[in-house]
Amino acid sequence: MDKNHKPCPLCGKQMNRQSKICQDCYLSKIKRPENYLEQVCPKCGKKFIVHISQKIRGQGIYCSKSCARSGRPSRIKEKPVVCCYECGKEFEKYKSESKKNVGELNFCSPQCWYKHNQRENHYMWEGGQDERMNPENRIWRQAIWKRDHGKCRLCGAKTELEAHHIKKFGKHPLLRCNVNNGILLCHKHHSMTFQHEEEYEQLFTILISEEMIR
Repeated sequence: MDKNHKPCPLCGKQMNRQSKICQDCYLSKIKRPENYLEQVCPKCGKKFIVHISQKIRGQGIYCSKSCARSGRPSRIKEKPVVCCYECGKEFEKYKSESKKNVGELNFCSPQCWYKHNQRENHYMWEGGQDERMNPENRIWRQAIWKRDHGKCRLCGAKTELEAHHIKKFGKHPLLRCNVNNGILLCHKHHSMTFQHEEEYEQLFTILISEEMIR
């Protein structure tokens, strides 16, 4: 016998360990017919009986858990038809998926999303390499290098150096070529500032205001 079951004390039939007697003995000896009603399952049409107390509580509508789960309004998910912004294809998309969108645009595939989110359409676009590599910015980087004597202003490293804009390149176009808006950092410390530029502004401004010891 299964360890999760035990014999019924009245008939010896195998039953659940939590039950005092089996269902057949209960229906034949203890059950009061007047306390039960016959229902028809709205999902599958099967007839079944429920206790009056269940009916009063608004329960006993479906014959089984599977019918109850499939028949609930919350389980019926709407899939409105939307249009792909990139290729124009119409497709169905759950409302819950639309709520997760970054923005209000819809895309039918990762390929369409990637094709659209390039250059100025990307949320992290800051002008691109073309603007950073123009002659004015090259002169700016050389001036930063000369002022900071070719050393990282945080650790003094002389290799893997990069010129960093104290105020973000994309948000402050008028300060892009201002020497006082730049500081020389090694690659390690430059990487630490990514997406935390504003947190380092005050520190870097103080550092460039002090004369650096060669």
